[in-house]
Amino acid sequence: MTETAAKFRAAFEAFRALPYPDYPREEALRDWNSRLLDLDGYVAGYATRVYDGRIGAAEVPDTGALVVEAETLRRDLDSVTPHGADEAGLVSDYRAYAEALERMVRLLAALARTA
Repeated sequence: MTETAAKFRAAFEAFRALPYPDYPREEALRDWNSRLLDLDGYVAGYATRVYDGRIGAAEVPDTGALVVEAETLRRDLDSVTPHGADEAGLVSDYRAYAEALERMVRLLAALARTA
């Protein structure tokens, strides 16, 4: 197993261990969450198959675009202003989740480039 493959596996396991954050009440965060759900579902399906060895990372379509999408999503969360302690905690949970997703996507893309 290559170093990149080992890092991808560790990032995947760390990501899967995170619970998906609670549903937000604020509209801006709900809109952001909808985008996260789309990316999360798409990436998780491919990442699981790569992790399980059912497909190679190079078979995942356009990993470069997935990296950009994950980066953009993480950055866009910074523009969401939470109102109240509950929403602030939720934004923090989403930030941790988005960062773990981005790390996994980056390593999946790196693995695809080395394949």
